[in-house]
Amino acid sequence: MYICVCNAISERQVQDAIAQGASDLGDLQAQLGVATCCGHCAETATEYLPGGRYAADVGPAAAGLIGQVEVTVLSRTAVRRVA
Repeated sequence: MYICVCNAISERQVQDAIAQGASDLGDLQAQLGVATCCGHCAETATEYLPGGRYAADVGPAAAGLIGQVEVTVLSRTAVRRVA
């Protein structure tokens, strides 16, 4: 989906910019050019920033989880491999 039609900026590009550290509309404008033409996309773009309506949709990269694994301990009993 396009966020900014004037500059052909996609939802994915906005998500990637946020994952790389963009934290406000000014950052998105500087990195991507969002809302630098007609401005109609500014509100939608800011909804992808932390605290926005679509912030949860940015995925693990924006949450800083790339390369991390969550481990839950279910048992402390040793497990024997059966051949």
